[in-house]
Amino acid sequence: MADKEPAAWQLELESRAVNATDWEPLPGMVKKRCSQCRYWFAVLAAEAEAISRCPDCVGFGTRPPRSAATL
Repeated sequence: MADKEPAAWQLELESRAVNATDWEPLPGMVKKRCSQCRYWFAVLAAEAEAISRCPDCVGFGTRPPRSAATL
């Protein structure tokens, strides 16, 4: 994470601290820990066995580069 700006680094630390606090998922959902980034996230109970990564990690790298989006 050395390539992040100091402000981005601080935001990352703050978001991880908030994520680590005790929270309950909405009804019908379960709390899981992402196998890639280690963030906690909520997923539908019926899908919990099949899902091991958070939506951010699943979607990482699936968007076109910024320059391609402006064409």
